[in-house]
Amino acid sequence: MIGAKAAGETRKFAVTRLMHMGLDDGALRGHMDRMKVVDANCSDFLARIATISAGYPFRGKVDELPDGEVAVIQMRNADPVNGIDWPNLSRVALPRVSAKAFLAEGDVILSTRGGRNIAYYMEGRQEQVVCSPHFFVIRTKRQAILPEFLAWQLNQKPAQDHFAAGATGSYILNLKREVVEQLPIVVPPLAEQQRIVELDAAAKAERATLTRLIEIRTAEMAAIAKRLLAASSIRHEQRAS
Repeated sequence: MIGAKAAGETRKFAVTRLMHMGLDDGALRGHMDRMKVVDANCSDFLARIATISAGYPFRGKVDELPDGEVAVIQMRNADPVNGIDWPNLSRVALPRVSAKAFLAEGDVILSTRGGRNIAYYMEGRQEQVVCSPHFFVIRTKRQAILPEFLAWQLNQKPAQDHFAAGATGSYILNLKREVVEQLPIVVPPLAEQQRIVELDAAAKAERATLTRLIEIRTAEMAAIAKRLLAASSIRHEQRAS
C-alpha cells in the first residue's frame, strides 16, 4: 500500500520513466489516468511489489538434449487456455548456473511477444525448470499479495490494455520491462485475493468441462451423420443393382 506522499513520488517516478519510453501525449495521458485510479484504490506499481527479470539467456536456438536435466518453457509450450504443456517441454543441459535461474513455486512468468501477454503461475515441480528469454520472471517481494492473484490480475483487461499501449514492434509486438514495471497493481486484502483465485479456478474447471462436453457431442453428431450416409449409400447401391 502507498500513502499520499509515496503515491506522489511513485507518480513522479513513473511519469519520468514513461517519458523516457518515448510515448506520445495520448498514450502518456492514458497512463496518467490509470495512475489516478491506482491512487484511489491504495494500490502500487508492479516494480515495487515484485522483481522482474528476463528468462534464461539462451544464445540462439535451444539445443535440445533428451537426457538433459533441465526442462525449458518456450513460447510454443504456453497456451492461454490450457496453461503450460509440461509433458512436451524440451530438455537441455546447462552450464553451472545459480539456483535463482530456475523457476520456483510461486513464480509468475509473463510472455513478452505477440498480441497478448499472458501470465502463468508456477506450481511446485520436482524437476529443474527455466523459461526462455521471451518471458519475464516475476517474483513477489511481499506476503501481502498472492502470486496466483497477481497472475490472474496480469491477465485481466486493464493490465492487457496497459501492455498493448506500451508494446513496440511493427511485425511482432514486444513488451519492454519498463512497461511491465509501471503496471498499476491493485492489492486487496488476502481473503479477497484468495476468493478471486478460487473463483477463477472454478471458472477454468467449468470451461474445461463444457469444452469436453462439446467435443463429446460433436463426436456423437459426426458418428450419427456417418451412419446415415453409410445407410443411404447402401440403399442407393441396392436400387442400382
